[in-house]
Amino acid sequence: TLGIVLPAEGHKTLGWTGSILYCSGVGLVLKLFSSALQQKGIGQNLSHYVKVRQFVGINSILMKAMRLVLDKEGLSVPKVSILIGGPDWPTSVLCGIMRLSLPQIMLGTTPIIFLIFPTCLSGALLYMASVKDETGNPEFAWAGTISAITLSITAIVQFGSMIVAAYYLEQTAAKRSADIDAILDDREVKEADDKAAHLNRCYRDVTQWDMVPFTAKLLLQTSLGCIITSCYMVQFFTSLCFTPHSLTDSIDDNLDGKVANLFLPLGWVAGGLFCISTMLLYLFQSWGQQKAHKLASGVVVSASPDESPIDAASTSDASGPRYS
Repeated sequence: TLGIVLPAEGHKTLGWTGSILYCSGVGLVLKLFSSALQQKGIGQNLSHYVKVRQFVGINSILMKAMRLVLDKEGLSVPKVSILIGGPDWPTSVLCGIMRLSLPQIMLGTTPIIFLIFPTCLSGALLYMASVKDETGNPEFAWAGTISAITLSITAIVQFGSMIVAAYYLEQTAAKRSADIDAILDDREVKEADDKAAHLNRCYRDVTQWDMVPFTAKLLLQTSLGCIITSCYMVQFFTSLCFTPHSLTDSIDDNLDGKVANLFLPLGWVAGGLFCISTMLLYLFQSWGQQKAHKLASGVVVSASPDESPIDAASTSDASGPRYS
């Protein structure tokens, strides 16, 4: 989107080449800023919160292998590949938890410009392909074809960076297993993980279909019916649900300046069904979570009238709940 919006206006003053380069620069700055914010603002300053360390998965083999690579002094191909192709949020936050040097991490992240530039170029070419001259013919007839090529290159670069990062992490996990085993688990995170796993087992037990009361079943079945209907409406009756609009179209020209005009009457119905489905699913999950918390705390949970209640001890049985 950035590659479409900025060049669309910027080419008037900077030219197409200048606007694409400017767009790439803005993309790089945004990436570095978000990485720095996640590293310093979340990873370093909020690392004393167990939830932050738990969300990162700091006790997992993957994150321990990542710690071994990132903890190495200087910049290396494995380290840079992880900074670029690794999972975005966990990688930046982990750097903050490990108290790594921010300038070094920023320098190691800079090569991501090789992913940002073709992305911005693809967006600009996509917009150029939609530009018409005074006669109504495409002003840049070749832009559509080149855009398809650059989009393919972008996908290859992005997927390739992920593959390289995964390769080095796998190699580290395989060749340095002893070092990984030597990294002690975060005790607080382990306790939180165990508690969460137990709560998940309780949730699984109280939401066994035979144990769910009629009202909760009705919530879930209605939610399912609404989302299925919404999906079929959008999939098979798209032209009746939405006004034709693409990324390169102007909201002012195509939608009379109102985003809401994107929806036709049937589209509002489909959107409403989606919202109803989401709300009903949330209510069902809230009911299940409430019952799971009771079961996890040792309270015997009542089931549907024709079933026996669930005993808290039954959650330890991997084969399913036992009934008292």
